Amino acid sequence: YNSSVRIKNTCINLGLACGSVLIFFLVIEFGLRSTGLQTVAPNPPKIYQTSRDPRISYELIPNIQEKAFRNIVTTDSLGFRTNGERGTKNQERGTIAMLGDSITFGYGVADSETLPAQIAALLPEYQVLNGAVPGYQLIQQTATYETKIAPLEPAALILVFFFNDFTSKTAWLDDTGILRDEGWVPAEQTCDPITTGILGYLPGKCWLDQHSAFYKAFKKLVNMRYMNEQLAEARVASQQNPEADDVTPEQLETYATQLDDLVVLLPADLPRLFVIWPDRKVRAVSRPVLRTIAEERGFTVVDLYDTFGNEVETLGWDTVHPSPQAIAKAAKIIAQEIKEEREK
Repeated sequence: YNSSVRIKNTCINLGLACGSVLIFFLVIEFGLRSTGLQTVAPNPPKIYQTSRDPRISYELIPNIQEKAFRNIVTTDSLGFRTNGERGTKNQERGTIAMLGDSITFGYGVADSETLPAQIAALLPEYQVLNGAVPGYQLIQQTATYETKIAPLEPAALILVFFFNDFTSKTAWLDDTGILRDEGWVPAEQTCDPITTGILGYLPGKCWLDQHSAFYKAFKKLVNMRYMNEQLAEARVASQQNPEADDVTPEQLETYATQLDDLVVLLPADLPRLFVIWPDRKVRAVSRPVLRTIAEERGFTVVDLYDTFGNEVETLGWDTVHPSPQAIAKAAKIIAQEIKEEREK
């Protein structure tokens, strides 16, 4: 009798424990879904629209204030990200136009923390136009300058280069608001669960990856730790072997040709800066060639490798995009270069 009572009590306690754990996970699951912190279905940022210009492909929606990339994105009537202000610009100040991709746009940082916004704070005599959009390549940047920026007659141009700009493919916006790579075709949804460690043995992990917000959130934490480890290893490896550079002569030649297409649109006397934003590799081979390409086309080069090396501080949850502190440091260097160019 005592043995059967003990078994019964043990089963009850195990059932209560399992039930408590299940309720705990269900509460987290509900909380993540209801707050929007994590979704199961794709949840693209609601900041893009298809451009009428096929060269541009997609652009920021004008006059919005939407949450994207963990922060609020505010745009003006031209579809450019602002420092948080809405309304018309001060036409009495000169305009510095900036072109670039997600680095310049300010992925993951507040409106006031973007590179253009911080440069504007350091140079109050200018208004600094943020003409950057995540994913833009030089072809899109050139078309943006021609159609949206040139009519504003800017006093100077800043082109911010990141090494994935060597890719000449242009993304496009699908019907759900997701940016797709050039050549992408619809396919069945596939699962991408955690396959390493003890979680790799979890039964039903593929189903969880497609249906559980909690599992997806946890996977992000695991992947973030892994990516930060990979980032640190890649930086050290590149420092030990700086001549290892995956940029090809063909890519450099293509970029030079595309840069010519931009330069032909610029007034001959327009001051222009070419900012090289570092990635995780030292780029000892391709970087000097890139500098020469820019200088031969009239750009003053600001090479931020001279400041950061290949160790720019990134966002805590992202291993590519810079932190507000790194952006602020870069803004001071660029603003100082603008002041020196103006005094020549």
